Amino acid sequence: MLKAVKILSVLFLLLIVVLLWLLRGGFATFKTSPYPIPRQSSQTWDEVLKKPSSITVTTFDTGEIKMDQAQNLDPNNSKIKSFQHGDEPLPVLAHLLHHDRYGDFLIDTGFGDSFSANPPFGNYSDPMRLLNWVSGIKNGQQSGHNIAAQLKRHEVHLNAVFFTHLHPDHTAGVVELPQNIDYVFGKKENWFLARAFIGDHFDGKKNLKTINFTNVPDMLPLGPAVDIFGDGSLWAVSTPGHTRDHISYIVNAKTGPILLAGDASQFSWAFENDVAPRGLNKAETMLAQKSLEQLIAFSATYPKVKIIFGHGFPKDHTLRAPR
Repeated sequence: MLKAVKILSVLFLLLIVVLLWLLRGGFATFKTSPYPIPRQSSQTWDEVLKKPSSITVTTFDTGEIKMDQAQNLDPNNSKIKSFQHGDEPLPVLAHLLHHDRYGDFLIDTGFGDSFSANPPFGNYSDPMRLLNWVSGIKNGQQSGHNIAAQLKRHEVHLNAVFFTHLHPDHTAGVVELPQNIDYVFGKKENWFLARAFIGDHFDGKKNLKTINFTNVPDMLPLGPAVDIFGDGSLWAVSTPGHTRDHISYIVNAKTGPILLAGDASQFSWAFENDVAPRGLNKAETMLAQKSLEQLIAFSATYPKVKIIFGHGFPKDHTLRAPR
């Protein structure tokens, strides 16, 4: 009996050691500073959308994730039973925004070139590789589709990257982007598991900044919204749930306003059927449902706003890399 207890104790200790080794990235610290929040140019979405700006959106296809789409959705939502799904490729997107005054910046980065050089896990961290392997998820990329190559072809000189959230399929391209530009994400995204799963993606990046939505007023029917440049051209909207501080973005372009939903709604079926993405736990999944319902209400109130979903490839506003 005593011998069995000793064996179990050793196995338990080994398990702890392996777990700590896998999650070692979480012990790293992100040295961040607050993103300076300008004074809002408008107080309601009616006011905002009446004053479009000289800002454009181009969406890049940087790779794909082949997985069962239902894995990303709330399994307790009864509507999921009607979802005809399978292992269909989900595009990994990055959005290039050009502002006449502030220049070029990205919303998310998608994949770097490691996913064509070292498929199927590219530069994912060890825990993310393990999670993908256990879940049967495979990632792919055609040569030249990585974010840096696409930006180079279009002669883009980045000034900043804004993130919807810190999941590795949204940050993997950071490693091939400049060190000294701003990288901006929600303040609550900076926590142990997020750091563990993105691994070394932010190594060497000196200007990590966070948006704090705590004292930002709601802009109904959405939640707190930050006027990124203070001119109404780009808004960061708090849509937590899929992650702790997920952000969606509204681009108030003269060619028509665009909602970049991020993973607050990953593809059209989920949005149309009011099925939220899965959160880390039940409470966060419920929060994701609330965020989704706010986006649905916004879309119903402002139907002319085009929506680009987190992993839904748009039919326009898009440049693809050469095949």
